[in-house]
Amino acid sequence: MRRARRAGAATPQVVLAVKADSDAGLLDTILARYAGQESALPVVVRLCGWDEQPRLLRQGEADVALVHSPFDSTGLDAEPVVVEPTVAAVPATHPLAPAGRATLADLGLPVTDSSDLAGVRRYQAHLVERHGVRDLAQLLALVELGRIVTLVPRSVADRYPRPGLTYLDVPDAPPAVLTIAWPQDSRSTAVAALVRAATDPEPVLRGPLT
Repeated sequence: MRRARRAGAATPQVVLAVKADSDAGLLDTILARYAGQESALPVVVRLCGWDEQPRLLRQGEADVALVHSPFDSTGLDAEPVVVEPTVAAVPATHPLAPAGRATLADLGLPVTDSSDLAGVRRYQAHLVERHGVRDLAQLLALVELGRIVTLVPRSVADRYPRPGLTYLDVPDAPPAVLTIAWPQDSRSTAVAALVRAATDPEPVLRGPLT
């Protein structure tokens, strides 16, 4: 009903749900590409918290979302937007910081291997629950204080250098996969156009830290 009301409004809009700082730096590019499509409508960007996007889609509060896999995809379709390495954020004083790289075992993280995307998501959820993390700035501040070590997408390392922390390559960590998701029952040509804007060209593969 919410989606139907938006579609039938005097000025129809598309609501895009995304967690702040979790768009791999691609949001502006996607929106600019979308604006050039014939079916494009004005886009309202709804900033949300950790893992809220699937709920917003199912409840009709958003039409489309950028969300990292894996997630609860019940009733939703999704396509990959970007695949990038996962790196570790550690305090600058960490013993492994000078090496510039580490393994999951070195870091003592509860992630088994490069296929364990769900393990990364569980660990992130644990940090959010235990430390009350609300956003990326708070997460990185906890790293600088030496209270946690965490895994983040490579794009975070590129966009958010901080003097008190070091980003390490983790060759055996699962990649970070950003997807665009939408309700399976959506028939919106505007949503379809936004999905095309996000997935064309093919998903980007970013290399390791240099």
